[in-house]
Amino acid sequence: MYQNKVTSVIINYQTPELTLEAGSSLKNIYPDLKLILIDNGSNDDSVEQLQKLSNHFDYIKFITNKKNLHHGPAMHQAILLSDTDYLLFIDSDCKVLKGGFIEEMLNMLEHDDSNYAIGEIVYLNKRGFLTDDRASGYPYIRPICMMLKRAHYLDLKPFQKHGAPCLENMQNALENGLKLINFNLNQYIFHLGRGTASKYGYNLGILGKLNYLLNKLKL
Repeated sequence: MYQNKVTSVIINYQTPELTLEAGSSLKNIYPDLKLILIDNGSNDDSVEQLQKLSNHFDYIKFITNKKNLHHGPAMHQAILLSDTDYLLFIDSDCKVLKGGFIEEMLNMLEHDDSNYAIGEIVYLNKRGFLTDDRASGYPYIRPICMMLKRAHYLDLKPFQKHGAPCLENMQNALENGLKLINFNLNQYIFHLGRGTASKYGYNLGILGKLNYLLNKLKL
C-alpha cells in the first residue's frame, strides 16, 4: 500500500559506513520502498561505496551533488525530485530495527488532511536548540525519522541551511493551521546520534557560530 505513496530519503555526507547500514536496514525490511539516496558533495569514497547499495537494491535513485548543499537544502532537493504524496526522511546514522512504522505513520497522516508531519516531537528555543520549557518552546520534529505530506510542504517555507533545518518550515505550518503528530520510534529505529555532525560539524559558518554563542548567553 505504501509503495506508490511514500518515497524515503537518506542523505550522506562523508559517512558511507553509516549510510550503508541505514540504507541496507531500511531496504531489507521494505524492499519495494522507493529511496532517494543523496551524496551531498562528499570528498571521500562515499560515491563509490553508496553505488554498491544502489546496485544491490531496487527502487533507488542515487543523486550525487557536486558540493555540500547542507542538510536542509538537500532535503528540499529530494522533495522536488520525488513523485509521491509522502516523504520519509531517515538520518544516515539510523538503523531500522523492524517494520510497521511506515504503515502506522502513513495511516495517521492520511487520517486528517491538516496533519502535516509525523515523528518524535521535541521542543526548541528561538535559536533552534533543545529546551525543556514547552511553554515558550517551539514543537519540532527532528528529521531523524520523519514523514510529511509533500503538497503541504510545497506551500510552506522550505527547509534551510541550519542546525534545525525544519524549524521555520514547521513554525510556518503551525501558523497555517497544520498539525505536527508525535510518534514514538524507539522500537523501530536505533539512532546513533550526530553521526555526521560529530565528525564534521554542521559547517554553518560564522552565522552558525554566532547563533551558538548567543544561545549560550541566553540572548
